Amino acid sequence: MTAAPVKIYVTAYCPYCHAALRLLDDKGVTYERVDVDGDRAARAWLRDETGQSTVAQVFIGGRSVGGYSDIAALDRRGELDNLLHPPT
Repeated sequence: MTAAPVKIYVTAYCPYCHAALRLLDDKGVTYERVDVDGDRAARAWLRDETGQSTVAQVFIGGRSVGGYSDIAALDRRGELDNLLHPPT
């Protein structure tokens, strides 16, 4: 099974970021962590790309899937694994 690339945008002080990272770590997901503390350009890009001004923001396979609450809901419904490991 091939894993979809995962990128997560976080700040150091955000509890939701820590929760999202913990969820991905618990699932054994390899991800690229992008710290956006003080990076106005990255935060502006995230707002434009996702319509959200909050972090964490998670992208799976290049597609925005939301923040911690969103990926936790996907996991509870059993849908997160399908996004992380799409059928080939």
